[in-house]
Amino acid sequence: MTDKTENKDSGMAVVQRLYEAFVQGDASLIMEQLHESLEWNESDNFMLAVGNPYRTPQAVADGVFRRLATEIQDYQATPTEIFDAGDVVVAIGRSKGTMVATGKPFNAQYAHIWRVQDGKIIGFRQIIDTHEVWRAQQTS
Repeated sequence: MTDKTENKDSGMAVVQRLYEAFVQGDASLIMEQLHESLEWNESDNFMLAVGNPYRTPQAVADGVFRRLATEIQDYQATPTEIFDAGDVVVAIGRSKGTMVATGKPFNAQYAHIWRVQDGKIIGFRQIIDTHEVWRAQQTS
């Protein structure tokens, strides 16, 4: 009989740690999950895509996480399903928050594709309902 206990450095474990750290607001734990040779891509036409591809953990911290923290109030990225394919993990969920500039809320469906190598996230691709987020950015 094989042991189904999850390896602490499995792709699934790494991604789950990142989501948990995000919920807890633990920036250092989030950064610990990111590989130095990172390729991070936000959805085309999304507000955070201007730096695609982000190639270092610091670039992600500055171009993605800092903007989420300052431009969106009460931001959440909550997976509703996570699919484990070894070094590739796919999460389906909702991205919610309120745009600081407009006061308008959004609730956008997303898919996150994570790639893990050596116990760290080496690749990320987000596919999100950009229209829902764009709508919340509009002042009229």
